Amino acid sequence: MTTNPIGKGTKTIGINMNAKMAKELNSRAESMHLSVSKYCKIILQQWVESGNKLNLTEK
Repeated sequence: MTTNPIGKGTKTIGINMNAKMAKELNSRAESMHLSVSKYCKIILQQWVESGNKLNLTEK
């Protein structure tokens, strides 16, 4: 994580993901006329606010 010069108290997070997932996120963001970054921020914020937990398991 790095400090984001755009806003005080913000951080920039970069992630790598498989191309299929990245293409799907891009497609969904475009359909809503949003940047992928903004789309991801919205869906992550909704998930965090929901209070739901992820059940992670090894594959």
